[in-house]
Parts: sequence; C-alpha cells; structure tokens
Amino acid sequence: MKDLINLLQELSSCPGPPGGEEPVAAIIRRHLEPSCQIQRDGLGSLIASKQGSRKQPRLMLTAHMDEVGFMLQNITEGGYLRLQPLGGWIASNLPGQRVHINGSKGAVEGIVAAVPPHFKKEQKSELKVEDLLVDVGAASKKEIASLGLQLGDLITPVSHFAIYNKKLLANKAWDDRVGCAVLVAAMKQLSSHPNTVVATATVQEEVGTRGAVTAVEVVKPQAAVVLEGAPADDFPGITKDSPQGAVGKGCQIRLFDPSTIIHRHFWQWVTELAKKNKIAHQLAVRQSGATDARPIHLAQGGIPTVVLAVPVRYAHGHSGLIHLDDFQATLKLTLAILKKLDNKILKSLLPA
Repeated sequence: MKDLINLLQELSSCPGPPGGEEPVAAIIRRHLEPSCQIQRDGLGSLIASKQGSRKQPRLMLTAHMDEVGFMLQNITEGGYLRLQPLGGWIASNLPGQRVHINGSKGAVEGIVAAVPPHFKKEQKSELKVEDLLVDVGAASKKEIASLGLQLGDLITPVSHFAIYNKKLLANKAWDDRVGCAVLVAAMKQLSSHPNTVVATATVQEEVGTRGAVTAVEVVKPQAAVVLEGAPADDFPGITKDSPQGAVGKGCQIRLFDPSTIIHRHFWQWVTELAKKNKIAHQLAVRQSGATDARPIHLAQGGIPTVVLAVPVRYAHGHSGLIHLDDFQATLKLTLAILKKLDNKILKSLLPA
C-alpha cells in the first residue's frame, strides 16, 4: 500500500499541463520501462506494450497525463501576468490562489490577484480567466524577464499532498493522475493475460482529447479501457438525486456522456465481472464532460471502449480529494478485465 500511495503522491505532485506533460511521461517511463516496450508518438503520448500468451486481441489501456493549467498569455507594463486557460476552469474560484509559472530559470510562484472587498464594485458581468492577473512581485516587464519568464510559459496550481482521515488523499491534478497511477500499477502487477496490453499515457486531453486521436492510430487496438478521474457528485448542491460518483463507493463505470455512448455489451460484461469479483462499483450516466473515449471509440471503423473512473471531489480546482478504496477498486477491476478479455470474449461482445 505504501508503494501505491508514493506513486499517487509522485504523479499528482508533478507539473504537467497540456503541452507540458514531459515530467509526467518521465515518471511513467521509469516505472514501466523495465517490463514493457516503450515508444512515443509524434504528439508526445507514451506507449508501453506488454504481450501475454496471445498477440491478439490488442487492448488499449489509456489515461491522460495532462492536468488543467494555464499558459502565460501576456505581460502588463506593470509586471503582472495574464493567463490563457488550458482546460476548463471556473474563473471565480481562482482569485487568491497560488500558481507556479515554469520558466527558463525554474518555477516562479505567483498569486492570482484578488480584489479586496473594500475596493470591489458590484460585478456586472461574469468573471473570465482572461480578466485575471497574476502577481509575482515584479514591477515591470524587465523584472519579469529577469525571473526567466516569457510568453508561452506553462502554469500549474500550487498544491501539496496530504492524507485526510487515513484514506482520503488530497492534491492537485487527480484528473487524471489517478488514472495514470492505475495504469502504472496495473501494468506492473500484470503477469498472466491472454492478450497484448498497450498502456497509453496520452497528452492534451484537457484541450480536446488530442493525444488520443494520434495515439490510437499507433496502437491499433481491438478494444480499449479508458481510466479517468471523474468529478464526484456526492457533496451538497451538486445533484438532487442519488450520486453516481460518490467518493468511497467504488469504481465508477461510465455508461454515457455527451461525447460517447459506451459500448453496451462491453460495460455490461465489465459490470458482471465486478459483481463476480466482489469489486465495489457504481454506474454513471453523465450529462456533461468527455474523455479520451471520444476519439478512440470512433477510430478504425469503431472500437469497443469502456470508461472506468476514480471519483474526484473538486476536480479542475487547485486541490481535490480521492479515496484509496476507490483507487484500489478501479485497479482490481482493470486487472480483472486485462486478465480475462480474450478473443472469444471480445467476439461475443461485438455485433453478430
């Protein structure tokens, strides 16, 4: 368990916004290179293959490396920084938060400007990320340059890893570093399997599932399992009905989101596998969001794809929470799929 917690801490603490996933890729490569064949595609996704007792079917196990972040969009004459969002942010959650700007001389910490209530006029329009400024303590463009900062530098939230009440883990970037941790742990534990598993850590999911578009062309799978850190809906004010992504209630098996109608026979088979192995799980019909399943399930004439997720409270914020039991349930279900899915079962899931 300690090794898994260390893996979760290492991955979630690492900076890696869209276009800057290399530090995350280095961690995953270090863990998987001893037992897998490693390659990279042209966009930067890392692909790690492990052949079992059969070459077919080829199963794509995927998680995205990038986290929501920003790019340095402009610098004011007074030395403030403007932000270009990379991924979905709620602007009103950002004032007062700290960020790291990853410049040529290393990370520079700044704070998103927060107007004190003494000066705040009635807000007439919705706040946008583009309206916000970051203060790094500089007073001019020249001082910004002296810090090693320039346009295009990538920016990530400042957070720290902590354990709450023994089983809740707090940090940034659980979407989708928790999926990356499941991917790494599953590949390291996988020994006997009747297929070839191709673990794929994709780039740029948060800006339009771009990495999966190119990676699936390289992997050429017959089926795919997408691993995610999905927004939890189990705290007040989120849903009027029973939650479908409750923290501590097990692996979330997604049936639908606006980008993907999940392969019906595939998710039904996965659900029965979870029941048979007494793995805690919950079904979700999502009314918003998208995953790497979007481009994957449409590739090569159609690829049976299923999405498994660890619920994340406060996703797309500076700090989120996951539950160790959900992580372990998702890992167990992932391994059960990889150890069971052979050509015969896959054929039974496909249209006759």
